[in-house]
Amino acid sequence: MRSFLIGLQFLTRIHLFRQTEWKEEDFGKSVSWFPVIGMVIGLVLSLIYFATAPMETPYLTAILLVAGEFAVTGAMHADGLMDTCDGLLSGRSRERMLEIMKDSCVGSFGLLAFVFLVLIKTFALAEAGVSLYVLLIAMPAIGRLNMVISICEYPYARPYGIGKAFAAYRSRHAVLIGFVTALLPSLYFGMTYLVLAGAGLLTGLAANQWVVSKIGGTTGDTYGCVTEVSELVMAVLFVVLCRGNVWLM
Repeated sequence: MRSFLIGLQFLTRIHLFRQTEWKEEDFGKSVSWFPVIGMVIGLVLSLIYFATAPMETPYLTAILLVAGEFAVTGAMHADGLMDTCDGLLSGRSRERMLEIMKDSCVGSFGLLAFVFLVLIKTFALAEAGVSLYVLLIAMPAIGRLNMVISICEYPYARPYGIGKAFAAYRSRHAVLIGFVTALLPSLYFGMTYLVLAGAGLLTGLAANQWVVSKIGGTTGDTYGCVTEVSELVMAVLFVVLCRGNVWLM
């Protein structure tokens, strides 16, 4: 339970106990809990949706959901998306890309990525036209499963960093545990959840491969980037399935 609480405090702004210093081993042990923490985020979003959906103002609800996710996560994954886009789209050498990603200033690529992220996700949530509960659980759960895969299955691009600690001390069965827990909601939501999960996982694999081809490994910033991109793809796919009558929701 301690490792879950540490992961919850690191990935979200939900602090059930106050701790400002962690050992590297503590970070590693929390990795297996990431999809569960994603479900906690999904439950928070579901509460926002439950409270606002009866107003029948889909765009207001969508904006509150996007803002709510940023609030509960501290927008740390969006920050990773911006840093990753600034670095990897710069066209520079590998070393320079890594330097740019560590720069606290946001460049044009990062700003554009963030704007499109907010706009596309907001419009997707507003235009689905059906209940969003399955999507609100799937996005953060599968997004954090992709983070587990990034940590466990790909080399770390820097000689040191928090991602290095995650990889070094994580459970040998972290990916398997992550898969099992992240897919548990499919027992309730059925095939729709599995379709979204499959799309999210494929997106995560493709994004990780692209990152590794650019800088030879992953970083904490790319973890956030992969999470945000996979969530975005699942949101867009959900709209296509609903509005295009491709899938019986």
